[in-house]
Amino acid sequence: MKAYIDPDKCIGCVACIAECPEHAIIMLPGFRSEVQAAKCSGCGHCVELCHRKASVLRDESIMPGHG
Repeated sequence: MKAYIDPDKCIGCVACIAECPEHAIIMLPGFRSEVQAAKCSGCGHCVELCHRKASVLRDESIMPGHG
């Protein structure tokens, strides 16, 4: 499992970036967070703290660029 952040729900509050223990989340232009899957451990901290429900854990095999 890896985290995924829905760009349509993310408001760029940076809470996930500040709390990610793996430093796997970056800020994109337009104030949208994105998970760097190679660094993500799937711990779920970002999912637990996102009040917009923008972050979810997904099976790697259904993520873009896999399978």
